Amino acid sequence: MSTLAELLTSYLDLARHLDPLRHPYDAPAEVHRRFGRFDVAWLRAQEVALRSIANAVEDLEDVESLDDEVDRTMLIDTIRAETVRLAAEVNSPTADPGLSLRHAMAALDALLGEDFDASHEAALRERLRDLPEFLATQRTENRPAPRFLVEGAQRAVALLIERMDAASERLDEDTVVPCRVALASHRVWLEAPERISGVPGMGAEEVAARLRTLTAEPLGVQGVLRTLEFRRASVVRSLEGAATDLDVGSWPQAVEQLRDEAALDPMERFEMWAEEWQRVGAVLEALDLPVSQAPPPPAPEIDDAWSLAALALRGHAARMFDIARAASPRPVRRLLVAPGLVAGWSRTVAALLREAEVLGTPERRLMSAHLAMQDAVAAETDLLLQARRELPEPLAERAAVLAGLQPEVAEELVVRVAETPLESLAAALAHDAWQAWYAERGLAPADFLREALQGGGLAVPLARWAMEAGTQEG
Repeated sequence: MSTLAELLTSYLDLARHLDPLRHPYDAPAEVHRRFGRFDVAWLRAQEVALRSIANAVEDLEDVESLDDEVDRTMLIDTIRAETVRLAAEVNSPTADPGLSLRHAMAALDALLGEDFDASHEAALRERLRDLPEFLATQRTENRPAPRFLVEGAQRAVALLIERMDAASERLDEDTVVPCRVALASHRVWLEAPERISGVPGMGAEEVAARLRTLTAEPLGVQGVLRTLEFRRASVVRSLEGAATDLDVGSWPQAVEQLRDEAALDPMERFEMWAEEWQRVGAVLEALDLPVSQAPPPPAPEIDDAWSLAALALRGHAARMFDIARAASPRPVRRLLVAPGLVAGWSRTVAALLREAEVLGTPERRLMSAHLAMQDAVAAETDLLLQARRELPEPLAERAAVLAGLQPEVAEELVVRVAETPLESLAAALAHDAWQAWYAERGLAPADFLREALQGGGLAVPLARWAMEAGTQEG
């Protein structure tokens, strides 16, 4: 009889062959030299193999402690979510030709950073060696794709060509020439008229199946939409409160005014980002929350100074989560991370520390709330698009009105959501679950955050179960 640890290893081996970027923590070195697989035959075989592992996990007989039962549930839920996702992809009458291209970009970006060293060079050479065959495999896809997604794939090819320029600087031009040729062929393939057909989204039934893996209660599409709308209404109240503090008539007017008053040129953005990152970290340390001492990430591409505090807070929150997760002694909670958990956690930290010194001015609170509004609208857009209730164009118009965005920014939001199906929704649901838990606990914000970090990568309902049941047993 297999043990939970053995079945976790089996799952991770399969999942990392499917997508080596999906579970990066403690991954073997060779994982960083591969691309994922996206051809339908492979995905279907993976789905069958994952179902077999899920059955073995359910049949475990040596699960006695609460911690083991929590971990088994997390592993089963992770595998179920993966099989539902794969089933939706292989059974869809249309494909997303940009999915594999965005994966290739992420795989190359993971190796092209400022920490480039000999191990990165070796991995980069292997990924570049495999890229032409990787692209050729994608061109065996016979299903058409909605115009919206084909255009996204064409943009992804252009971005991959830019990665070739960066790779040639790290290595040499001869190494990337075959990749440039392959990308040119791929661009021609994407331009064929037969590539285009259908509408974006996976359909209401498939979305409902995915929702059952993301929520503790079977709310369905309409029920989840109501939850998202309720959360958006609370963000509106925060925006209105900050606008009132600034003595501005409406929050969209206040947002526009702050953008005009605090516009940044590129050099100012780099300097102020470094200052805000340090300031936010110091405030979090004073609250006795874990803070990474690693250098800050690259400055965000944003043109107003007041948004930098909220973005620095979110960035620190993500690293805070990773510090706590990596310290977990239980492999399931250290290696697996529930969908949307990190992004949802970052939003929760920003929401709970809204009145703390880290966002201690009306200007910072307003722009932090505006980021939250964009997240709320993105989650609704995600649900409506994937359930095929709305097309991209009216969704962009809706996002512009609800979030107070310029048309081109609203279009970018819809594109981002379409290219990462249900990620915005998963983050919103995780955020909502944490907010509900916080409201019930009645703790000070920093005290709750320290407590919640003990759950590692567990989904919020599982973390609650583990901690609350463990407290009762104790």
